[in-house]
Amino acid sequence: MGKINQRKMRIGAATVATGAVVVAGGTLAASLTATAQAAPVAQAASATQHMAKQTAWVQLAPMPEGTVTLDRDGAGAVEATVNAFGLTPGSSHTVELVSRDGRVVAFFGTLTANGVGQAWANLDSGYTHKLGGSRVVILNGTAGDPVSAEPIAQTPRNDGDHNFRLIPVEVGADGSRFGTPQGWAKITYDPYAQTISVTVNASGVTPGAHAAHIHVGSCASQGAVQYMLMDFTANADGQIVHETRTVTNVTTPLPASGWYLNLHQGNSNNILSNGNPTINFRPLLCGNIVPQS
Repeated sequence: MGKINQRKMRIGAATVATGAVVVAGGTLAASLTATAQAAPVAQAASATQHMAKQTAWVQLAPMPEGTVTLDRDGAGAVEATVNAFGLTPGSSHTVELVSRDGRVVAFFGTLTANGVGQAWANLDSGYTHKLGGSRVVILNGTAGDPVSAEPIAQTPRNDGDHNFRLIPVEVGADGSRFGTPQGWAKITYDPYAQTISVTVNASGVTPGAHAAHIHVGSCASQGAVQYMLMDFTANADGQIVHETRTVTNVTTPLPASGWYLNLHQGNSNNILSNGNPTINFRPLLCGNIVPQS
């Protein structure tokens, strides 16, 4: 693999996807500040009252997902090819090489996500020594402040392998580690009550409020908000315990595909700034909504 230095690294997904509604023109802000209640339609309401309830059991996967492949360039320096999704749309991330004892021994440069939260890059570290149990770590941002410096994903320790799957991690700004987020959600559409209810159980998230939305698109290709939910709250142990949020005046059923549930790192008050996602927008848990009944 030819050397690609930090000044000329390829980031194939860095260009915002054409038509991406997540960050383009402030449409995300508009969708987040709009009401979560669908406008009632008398004719649709009459029809839906004769439908059965729909339920979707949604496995919530930790974000980001992806792979890292390590190789060496012509000069013997370690380079990493990162392919990931589930990042904050339009975000930039410092990528480090961390030794077995926790020291940062090299920087791979910046990984940049496109408008639907995907990123691909071949990053060169300039590091020519043995890897010896080191790991690649992706940080939450690039600014160097405590929130930016939080690890959000890492590889297993390198013991001679070249291909790795990213392991999402949740670390608080104070350095508290909560492991890898995990959880599930029960999503029910009641045509008679004209409601969608969302019940979440999760662990491995930072204590406090977490914004949540039903979006159009998928976890792999994020889109605009379909319905806002009141924030879910994790307890001191990083758990969300059987919390339910309800959207009212919903007159259309759950589609067979094309919606997903996203729980964010921040709360509803800090995930946007001037219409664009902030560092707190980071997806923590995500699941595609597929009705089973």
